[in-house]
Amino acid sequence: SPGQGIYLKPANEDWRLLSDGLPEDTTVNRLQMSAGVTYACTNKGLYRLKLKQWEYEEVGHPCYQYKEEWGYGFAATQSGLYYKSSDKWKESAYGHSIVYDFLFTPQYLYIGLDHGISMYDRMTDRWADFELGFGVTALAANRDNLFGATEKGELVVSNGRGGFSTVQFPDIFIFSVISRQSYVYVCTDRGLYRIGRLGERLTLYSVRPGVPVTDIDWLGTELYMATLSKGVQMMQT
Repeated sequence: SPGQGIYLKPANEDWRLLSDGLPEDTTVNRLQMSAGVTYACTNKGLYRLKLKQWEYEEVGHPCYQYKEEWGYGFAATQSGLYYKSSDKWKESAYGHSIVYDFLFTPQYLYIGLDHGISMYDRMTDRWADFELGFGVTALAANRDNLFGATEKGELVVSNGRGGFSTVQFPDIFIFSVISRQSYVYVCTDRGLYRIGRLGERLTLYSVRPGVPVTDIDWLGTELYMATLSKGVQMMQT
């Protein structure tokens, strides 16, 4: 919750505070689960949940994302991308930039930065930078395109010509984009949408209208939505 700590709801029980081990004035940017372990990306660094206590993960910078891939743990921080090797965190890339999010594909690693998007090619061991002039705070992809949510609340999409285009939807502010199977979902201040096309035109199909949705996740066929003012909502999918 914004500025109010982390909460846990066991099955058939009420929500309860789960913030032991976190420093005072901790802001949680994102919760992430990997291999059954819960991580909290915060303005005080990265934490992992052990039993009912949060433990510091030795990432000495504000953290925005955590994922495990290619046999390593990766953390997006205010001072670049870090990875964990042999129980030690090491700087990977972009130490002088804010890394908000990153996305793995079999061949590529995409990074959302405070000034655009970067791509790492595993086959050639090379980086390619796309300077956009604004921050990209979330990344998602389907079979055809890479999508990003910008710090201005707009949608950025790969254009098939080696670059990216910005798409503006009137009166909609985009908080995040999230991949799920072959779809990309868009969390906005007007509700939850799914990206689709009408002919050649990119469009948004409404999934849950009217409620500002900031994040989503699934448990089986149940879709859970974090909202700005209506708590956590659930719908069957």
